[in-house]
Amino acid sequence: MPIAMWTPELSLGVESLDADHRQLIDTLNQVFDALLFDRSSSALHGALATLNDYVTGHFAREEAWMQARNHPDLVRHRQEHEALRDQLALLCAMRELSDQERSVELLMVLRDWLLGHIAHSDRDASAA
Repeated sequence: MPIAMWTPELSLGVESLDADHRQLIDTLNQVFDALLFDRSSSALHGALATLNDYVTGHFAREEAWMQARNHPDLVRHRQEHEALRDQLALLCAMRELSDQERSVELLMVLRDWLLGHIAHSDRDASAA
């Protein structure tokens, strides 16, 4: 049961970034599935670790892409990325507390942040 879907409207026209964004959405869905349907804490821990690793790598690639183009909003964009990292850290902490309801709530916030960030900030960055 996905909580997020890739749509053509999210495409930036930059294949490497679009591929990363598709993978981020897929990984977010894996975390959601593990949280709701898999009673194994190791499955959730693994999905969260995968998401965290992919977020870290993607943000580095996206910021390097912007830096190579001397993008004027790079600092602001990095700050947005840091905000998501903070939310992800909170989700990982909630997982440790076994607070499923709040974890689902925070996962929805992460989903909304990710989709909004791609649709607006990343689109603006790719157009500059």
